[in-house]
Amino acid sequence: MDAWNEPAVVFEKSIMFTKSKFCKIYKVTSENPSGDLPHSHDYMQIWYVNRGCCEHWVEGMRHCLTRGDLFIIPPKVEHQVLKLEEAEIISCEFSFDHFFPQQESGAYRRLRETAMSLSFVWLFLKDADDVQSQFSLRPEMRVRVNALMNHMLEEYEKGEIYFEEFLRVQIMELLLLLAREYAQATRSGAVISSYEKYKPMVEAAIRYVDAHYNEQLKLEDMCRISMLSKTYFCYLFKLLTQQTLVEYITNLRVQKAAELLSDPANSITRVGFEVGFGDSTSFSRAFKKIVGVSPRTYRAIKNEKSYGTSE
Repeated sequence: MDAWNEPAVVFEKSIMFTKSKFCKIYKVTSENPSGDLPHSHDYMQIWYVNRGCCEHWVEGMRHCLTRGDLFIIPPKVEHQVLKLEEAEIISCEFSFDHFFPQQESGAYRRLRETAMSLSFVWLFLKDADDVQSQFSLRPEMRVRVNALMNHMLEEYEKGEIYFEEFLRVQIMELLLLLAREYAQATRSGAVISSYEKYKPMVEAAIRYVDAHYNEQLKLEDMCRISMLSKTYFCYLFKLLTQQTLVEYITNLRVQKAAELLSDPANSITRVGFEVGFGDSTSFSRAFKKIVGVSPRTYRAIKNEKSYGTSE
């Protein structure tokens, strides 16, 4: 697999989603292949095999999909299609955060967690002999999913008034159908068990970051602490914190910096170095991006408030 050694292309929803701001629905055929080079997305992708078969490689592992199979690819997972045989596949790509904001609660929060579990099935169980990464839908569910995927494709291609509203409802219906199918499958218990097994390992890494945020922290070190592969760690970390490792560290450093800036005795440059930034420029840039103002302006505002209070 020489192609797998090539640098992966990263597709971003801001560029790929042109017709709709939150999704893209299209058909993949043997004559019109998609994803034949190693690549990843910053959005969720669901492939449904309507006819024929294809050979799908995910992070170096081969998976064969045939008619009625469904494959879910989480964001940032590297994959590619090497062979399509008389294939007709409907692809549904959508922004996960658009449907499941971090603050959601109740039933939507439960569905978010289930949808995430769906996408992590291949991660947790790819080493199991009796489990494949794809879903082989039951006959009655296959009929419903087939009809729904084709309706979504038609709605997207026509692009008539309110088509985005229809697609929003249809994608949610698809996720609900898959969540129901997943909940009834025997593998769901194994996934939950695996998740509960790995969760404490990532939490240990999070505690380490919280205690050593001002030091040089590398992904490789976090993987070693959690005793997990890069793929397992990155996705579980994002699932638990709703942030990437870099985002989490940067936010934590800025939070600590804001606390130190309250003391006029601490110079801005010194604060930046104390919380772990390598130079004052990167510190100021990160601080302004997260807080909204520069460290100097933030300190001035804090001092003004303190002065006003003392009066």
